[in-house]
Amino acid sequence: MTMKNGAKINRKWLVYSVSADADYCFGCQLFGRSNTSLSSNGFRSWKNISDHLRSCVRSKEHSENLQKWLHLVEGLKKNATIDSVNQQLMNNEIIHWRMVLRRLFAIVCHLAERNLAFRGHSEHLYEPRNGNFLGQVELMAQFDAVMIEHVRRFKSQEARDHYLSKRVQNEIISVIAQKILDAIVALIKRAKYFSVIMDCTPDCNHTEQLSIVLRIANCEEDVGLFETFIEHLKKLQLNISDCRRQSYDNGSNMQGKHQGVQRRVLDINKKAMYVPCGSHSLNLVICDAAQSSVQSVTSFGQLQRLYNLFSSSVQRWEIMQAHVKKMTVKSLSTTRWECRIDSVKAIRYQMPEMVKALEALVEHAMVKKPMLSLCQSVMDS
Repeated sequence: MTMKNGAKINRKWLVYSVSADADYCFGCQLFGRSNTSLSSNGFRSWKNISDHLRSCVRSKEHSENLQKWLHLVEGLKKNATIDSVNQQLMNNEIIHWRMVLRRLFAIVCHLAERNLAFRGHSEHLYEPRNGNFLGQVELMAQFDAVMIEHVRRFKSQEARDHYLSKRVQNEIISVIAQKILDAIVALIKRAKYFSVIMDCTPDCNHTEQLSIVLRIANCEEDVGLFETFIEHLKKLQLNISDCRRQSYDNGSNMQGKHQGVQRRVLDINKKAMYVPCGSHSLNLVICDAAQSSVQSVTSFGQLQRLYNLFSSSVQRWEIMQAHVKKMTVKSLSTTRWECRIDSVKAIRYQMPEMVKALEALVEHAMVKKPMLSLCQSVMDS
């Protein structure tokens, strides 16, 4: 609890009940004889809590009860009490249920990771079509001692709680989802700056579902790549001081002269000179050259529009595949020249088939009016 001067004191004897919304003195509840609010029904007058606790702490009975409680705790730890056997049984039960829950959480994670359904037509063990969750429990109960004991208790009705119901499954999923969300939020807070993407889509029940995607910029990506590289050299028992050349693509996180991987390697070894990747550099030069001509920009832009026309609908794509058998149209890439070559080949060597596909689109009225001009221009070219 926090004092008026801001100091925090750990009062182990003071417990709070969520269901009753009240404070209790644990020692006085166990050994107290007087009928006070802290030892019986709980204390709820929060504005007077400080004065009441102060009077409780100063009372002789509270000190005696607290002393008896501490002696009991020490005796239980040393198995020096009459209740030591019962306490050991309770501890064994706690361990058993924790191990059961650990296995149930593992089953939920396994099914969720593989996007598998949990429930089936039946919600009872050892019945046909009872779903993947209960099926995993049955499988584990064939080999695992903890789950064998758990199923035995459930079948013999020794235990009323079995934690296999659909409600418990949903609770476990919610707990895991919250843990994942907390981890994502922690990553976002460490990165500080983020962007957001939101979209709504109806589900199978025609209810709008909102998806929120948060993207962060990992400012330490180059540091991670550098550390991975150094760790790999250590595993191979190679010395970074013996490196004389380094070559990467032209990404800023790799070849950056201030914070890139090549800069961090040079800080350790001045002789590891950086040489840009020739193929990657040539690829970027060709891409920039293709953007320097109005005719090439127009031509490639029309190819991209043609790809957008067919790929924006499953029905349109099927029509294209029905007429164009060998090479389909490709989307353009701003950094990879070979993608542009493939997009040209699909038209260059299959122009008659592509025209027939466009004619089929027009005949089936599968395109909007702005796209009709594209269809006509490609067919006329």
